[in-house]
Amino acid sequence: MRLSDWPGFSRLRFDTELKSARSLMSLFLDSAERAKTSGKKVVAKGPLAPVEPIYASGALAYDLYTHEAVHALMKDDFNLTGEAINAGLSPDFNPWNLVALGAVVSRRNELPADTYSTAVGCWHDQIQQSWQLMAQDTGMPLHFWEVPRFDAESAEWAIEYLIKELKQWFDWLAIRTGQKITERSLKESIRSGNLLRQDIMEITQMLQLSKVPISALEYYLAQTLISDYAQDPEMLHDRYQALIQELKDRVSKAVAAPGLMSEKPLRIYFMGEETLEFRVWNAIEDYGGVLVGCDTRLALYYEPIKEDGSAIEDLARWVWRMPYNLSTADRLKATIPHIKQQKPDAIIISSVVGSKNVSEVSRFTRDMIRDELGLPVLCLQTALPLENTEPTDHQIRAFIEMNAG
Repeated sequence: MRLSDWPGFSRLRFDTELKSARSLMSLFLDSAERAKTSGKKVVAKGPLAPVEPIYASGALAYDLYTHEAVHALMKDDFNLTGEAINAGLSPDFNPWNLVALGAVVSRRNELPADTYSTAVGCWHDQIQQSWQLMAQDTGMPLHFWEVPRFDAESAEWAIEYLIKELKQWFDWLAIRTGQKITERSLKESIRSGNLLRQDIMEITQMLQLSKVPISALEYYLAQTLISDYAQDPEMLHDRYQALIQELKDRVSKAVAAPGLMSEKPLRIYFMGEETLEFRVWNAIEDYGGVLVGCDTRLALYYEPIKEDGSAIEDLARWVWRMPYNLSTADRLKATIPHIKQQKPDAIIISSVVGSKNVSEVSRFTRDMIRDELGLPVLCLQTALPLENTEPTDHQIRAFIEMNAG
């Protein structure tokens, strides 16, 4: 199906001049069909759980949350949330959990998984209940592995604990996929993942330029693909490389992304929780802004996984330092250098209705950003698409107009 044939296409503005971005989106939307014909086991995972062990076990990783949400958006169908509530989730849960569970229990999910497995830790207690209900409803096996909260003083204990958790996960994957994870297969998987991390970092560096060559929506969607490698790491790397080349062509001609409504747009860094209201990405540009960075998937590419030691230990150390595993204060300290590199004029902090401690975390983050960077900050809360589009648009417009020029 062509991108323009999807019902939800007309609600968003895509950069139709960027051929490689359309190719990436098609790779994303068609990945379920490719996975079904691959003959490989499919392991459903959360958006920020690493995928290297899944590919090292000969299986395919499937970021259930992102795929089901984007497909619901492109199908223009968010009736899935009622199915999740009927299955036992509270209507007060955030929409990412509601859409994912609703898709599974209604059997309208794009790719039925053979197993469910994801990391759990200090960041969100809704994940466990959602995944338990999914596994219970489908009768599929479920495995959680725990990431201890980052604490520099307990580093060695935490790494040892995490290595044990990973080993148990590896054994569980071997039983489910029929293929044992070896040092060699894990190293090869890490190497493939690092190529993709380098791709995203290279794309992100181009957002530092005065004329940003990629639109907000396309940049966000390119980021999301790194959460499960679109079921084909090599193909994704090729598509990323094509995008990088096309963006370099724009840079060489000093051409900014189409859709920007200002000759000197307000440079905005977007951080916090991911929004399901993708209209936000268009709105930033419609009202005189330009996206210069986004930390929603930064935890997956904040730095490469080291490749010079024991593969499982290198992976454990990288996982333990992932920004989303840090306390709010430590996460901000880790993220601020990335923000500074992108040279923003202003910050948008996103939160999603239904997530815990939303207002407290947003206020703390806002105050710390103001103290550290001295930049204006907008705290933006969204829900499902079309639920509060008008107020969201108004907030973004007022914020940009107030700080532009």
